[in-house]
Amino acid sequence: MITVLQWKRTSVRLHTGPTASPGAPRTFTYLRDVRVAVALLSLSAVAFGFTYSDHAPLIPLVSADFRLDDLGAGLLSTALFTSYMFTTLVTTGLAERLGPKRMVGAGLAVSAVGTIAFAASPNYAVALAAKAIQGVGSALAFVAAARYLAGLYGDRRNHFALGLYGGGFPLGSALALLAMPPLAAALGGWRGAFWAEAAFVSTAALAWWRAPSVSRVARPGSIRDALRCANCWLASLQHAAGFGMAIASGTWVTVYLLREFRLPLELSGLLGSLLLVLAVLARPIGGLLLAREHLPTRRVMRIGDLAIVAGVVLLAIPDRPLALALGGAALVGIGVGLPYSAVFNTAAASLPTAPGAAQGLAAIGGTAGVMIGAPAMGYAVQTYGFWAAWFFVGLVSAIALVGTAFMHGEEDLPGGGSAPADPRP
Repeated sequence: MITVLQWKRTSVRLHTGPTASPGAPRTFTYLRDVRVAVALLSLSAVAFGFTYSDHAPLIPLVSADFRLDDLGAGLLSTALFTSYMFTTLVTTGLAERLGPKRMVGAGLAVSAVGTIAFAASPNYAVALAAKAIQGVGSALAFVAAARYLAGLYGDRRNHFALGLYGGGFPLGSALALLAMPPLAAALGGWRGAFWAEAAFVSTAALAWWRAPSVSRVARPGSIRDALRCANCWLASLQHAAGFGMAIASGTWVTVYLLREFRLPLELSGLLGSLLLVLAVLARPIGGLLLAREHLPTRRVMRIGDLAIVAGVVLLAIPDRPLALALGGAALVGIGVGLPYSAVFNTAAASLPTAPGAAQGLAAIGGTAGVMIGAPAMGYAVQTYGFWAAWFFVGLVSAIALVGTAFMHGEEDLPGGGSAPADPRP
């Protein structure tokens, strides 16, 4: 197999298949180019992750302006991920037809437009539409980025690079929790913070075009094949427990700390970001464990599910001290992050004729988790209290844990996990 990196002036080729000479060294130029590509792709993930949680630490300010209750505030996330889900369903094959680099760039541009629209929104309806535009942008890029890495690495194991890319999403969301409150304070309110975010996402879009292109590989399958794949659905369930509950929890953890412990908004955002920061670290660590074959994919998924369940128990204990609550948030962060590479490489191996569609279905599971989870947690908070919101998160993870008993891991599938380990980006 030949992977081609197309630069403006040069073209670098790496033979990774049977045609390569035994023991042929990789050139320094190739390794440098791959690292640049992975770094730029990870930066794009940070930008998308920022859009997922940009409103979360500013819910008190946005709600005051638009006169929202907790359910209405939760629907801002639902708007983003509803459009994400629909866009993913209808565009899973575009990356292979138009090229994954082009699709990632288009996604960043659309997300920048959505962020600008939110900053300028005169009312709640426009703000909902702006979040939906952000969701379209993220969906255009997500599966395309996974296919980009597949083209970049060829037959080499890309688990670690996929984990680095995946870590960008919770990193962006964590940075949003950290940065948006002080930006709002410094720039005259929540609108100023969103204008600053729009500048960041636009910069990431411009930077992305420095990344190399990769060759397109046409596949005969489609999203219809993925919908008939039982293992793809189980991978989707795992992503609902991972990414879905990560963003739903990240949406409410700042408010949880603010209300339950009466902390200042800035400190609540800082401590609440712990959940997503640990997810950032856990995603590449999970990828490294898989790349070096220390653990099989299903075991990584089970460890993640168990960590989430244990974490929400600590968060939901009545009158718990702050340290115990932060320990619970840490366990949830680790649990939602570890299985990322396992989920998406298992999905791709489950449907070799349409790996993009299979990964798209897995992504939809995470999307559904956020779309349902954020308002469900909001409803639980205003009706029963935060213990009920954390119970919902734990229930989803427990169901995913049961699902691992019925699924095949990547290494159990034809061709899955057969390539030599190489964790370097």
